[in-house]
Amino acid sequence: MTAPVLRNYQIEALAAIESFAAEGGRRGLVVLPTGTGKTVVFAEAIRRRGGRALVLAHRDELLGQAVHKLAEAGIAEVGKVAAKADDVGAGVVLASVQTVSRDRRLARLVGAGAFSTVVVDEAHHVVARSYHKVLDALGAFEDGGPLTLGFTATAERGDRRGLGEVFEKIVYSRTMLPMIRQGYLADLRGLQVGLDIDWRTVRTTAGDFNAGDLGVSLTAAKAPEHVVESYRRHGEGRKALAFFPTVALATETAERFRGAGVRAEVVDGTMSPEERAPILTRLRSGETRVVCNCGVLTEGFDEPSIEAVLIARPTKSRGLYVQQLGRGTRPYPGKSDCLVMDFVGATAQHNLVTLPSLFGLPEDLLDKAQATVTEAEEAHEEREQRRVQGAVVARRVELFKRRPMHWVSLDPEHFVLTLDSGAMHLFADADGRWRVVEVRQGKRPETVASGLDLGYAQGAAEDRVRELGAPHLASARAPWRRRPASDKQRQYLARLRVEDADDPSLTAGKASDLITAAQARKVRVPA
Repeated sequence: MTAPVLRNYQIEALAAIESFAAEGGRRGLVVLPTGTGKTVVFAEAIRRRGGRALVLAHRDELLGQAVHKLAEAGIAEVGKVAAKADDVGAGVVLASVQTVSRDRRLARLVGAGAFSTVVVDEAHHVVARSYHKVLDALGAFEDGGPLTLGFTATAERGDRRGLGEVFEKIVYSRTMLPMIRQGYLADLRGLQVGLDIDWRTVRTTAGDFNAGDLGVSLTAAKAPEHVVESYRRHGEGRKALAFFPTVALATETAERFRGAGVRAEVVDGTMSPEERAPILTRLRSGETRVVCNCGVLTEGFDEPSIEAVLIARPTKSRGLYVQQLGRGTRPYPGKSDCLVMDFVGATAQHNLVTLPSLFGLPEDLLDKAQATVTEAEEAHEEREQRRVQGAVVARRVELFKRRPMHWVSLDPEHFVLTLDSGAMHLFADADGRWRVVEVRQGKRPETVASGLDLGYAQGAAEDRVRELGAPHLASARAPWRRRPASDKQRQYLARLRVEDADDPSLTAGKASDLITAAQARKVRVPA
């Protein structure tokens, strides 16, 4: 297994952590958007610091994912403390806070030796009493205690309790928009659907809308039929994840989807991981197109092929909104953007979080699915320039950086990205992990990285393309793709005996994809 190449912002985060520790800092918070490799950062921090390390997660089922991601980062020898697993003496321990906060387990963990580093994953949960109990026992609040690092996609909580109760400072932070601009996350396309909701009837509990009241109001506003109608009109064919405040609302919406011929299922927080697994497998394969969910999947669920997020759970909490949004921001080969549908009251409250309010953009620029977040940001900057200067004197252009790259899908286990003199390939290995293979003319195929999840493998391949400076073939929005196929392309396709070679409507982009696919099928995965 080859260790992932660190991205610039990950290198910056690690340098910030090292500086924080060198200056005597003991408890620091790192904020990175979902899908940008926070596990890679804390795994590398653990490796560099040496000594024993503990990784705390708030649910048992997240630990299995952490094992894989730590292995991707080069840390394969880990132990678990969860349910019946009790590897308290391991060099790197992955622990469920629910399990390790029990008196006997905690005593055994502390007795097995001191830790050099403690990592709190999904650190917005850290204000819970169970976390305080564990961190206290480990000496995290004492001079000379372990370096304690929290990692989260959002430093905000809906109940307004600050993470400053535990962490001394935010050591490093990156927000979603710059990561979208730089191509590390999928672009977002917004749509608001107004519902007839009387917000005066919806109480606030722990800083956010009461779920039960929301369920009653959304049902009265006929939210299920509006969700289905809006999806069919604007998101038909997109693989979607929908969020609801109650199980009843999620169930009714799924039934309406099925009645409209859209394959949909329901998951909720009362289901065991074993009950949810086959449903999520069907979503991954595409057999199920929409999963309606309540009380689960807001974190720790990584399915990069999600192309639409339907937020029928209005919220005041930026943290919850960002967690819901994060289910659709991961890149995936062939995914140009993620459609975000906000189902809100016809007269939205000023404190309701929506896609425009999250990014500080005017609603008229980021609604009706007419523009993506990055396109709306450019339009907003241009509008502001006109307002201040009276005319546009300059327009910021970032060639390729935020443009999605055009992946060709040969099958669910093989994707290809074309270069000037070759291609980048993603191959699925037998264990479900992915490898990145660079194929150049006149050279043997070379493995760039292996043992990765699909999202990170895609990122590694795209980073390599950026290094090579070969954007025009890889860009999904390159103008040449819309031109008619050239005679040279048609002749080559005819030699390959591709039926579409004589199609008068064949574009240069489609012809290039057919040629890429034909050449890619001849490539063999290096051992």
